[in-house]
Amino acid sequence: MTSDPSPIQYLRRPKLKDPLFVAAFEGWNDGGTAATNAVQRLISTFAAEKFATLDPEPFYVFSESRPLVKLTEGRTRRVDWQTNDFYHAPLPGTQRDIVLFRGTEPNLRWRSYCAQLIAVAREHGVRQVVTLGAFLADVLYTLPIQVNGFSNTPDLEEKFGLKRTSYEGPTGIVGVVSNECQDHFQMLSLWAAVPYYISIPNPKAVHALLIKLKTIYGFELNLEPLERDADSFDNEINDVVARDPNVAAYVRELKKRDFLN
Repeated sequence: MTSDPSPIQYLRRPKLKDPLFVAAFEGWNDGGTAATNAVQRLISTFAAEKFATLDPEPFYVFSESRPLVKLTEGRTRRVDWQTNDFYHAPLPGTQRDIVLFRGTEPNLRWRSYCAQLIAVAREHGVRQVVTLGAFLADVLYTLPIQVNGFSNTPDLEEKFGLKRTSYEGPTGIVGVVSNECQDHFQMLSLWAAVPYYISIPNPKAVHALLIKLKTIYGFELNLEPLERDADSFDNEINDVVARDPNVAAYVRELKKRDFLN
């Protein structure tokens, strides 16, 4: 009797130095695609190299989370499956590496899915895991994005002014991964609050998440391009609000609430 092959498919096995593990997931916990875009920004900026991938077959109901068909050079059809990829790079300004994971919230076997992430992290000597999330909230788009979170290390919360929420209710894969990791690593989960009435990608939230991550772990990261994106975003949203009377009325109500508070 043979055991099932591991869903982790290694392209190579890098030797890493005290890597920081940072993960984000497409889906329910990715308001304004802020969390996954934050990880993608780190992958691009650090020129991170993919070293492993997680086979989607055991974890998705493809009739619910459908793969995409794309055309290559206008002729060849290619199916793009749900991606769950591991990258690594040196962490600038430090004497350590970083592992970056960009995934897609699975439909099935969440605990098994988490176990695969933990196995990769432990194999490469990870001691600290960070999950990134973004939730939709009644917040003014003109205000700075607020980032809060929680950790299994109370000193970390206190030092960096992280405020836990009192939320109880349904959770997504970010919450489950964070819970599963807290018995194995120093775990930190950072969350950005994004305006629910703005449905396009939110670079201000990406910027806020990366600023907090950079502050806590002390690495170097040039955020000027992202700051320019955030400025352009503000101008774009001003135009959207001006053209939509319903959104404009809601924004006025939020401003009134903020003034009263």
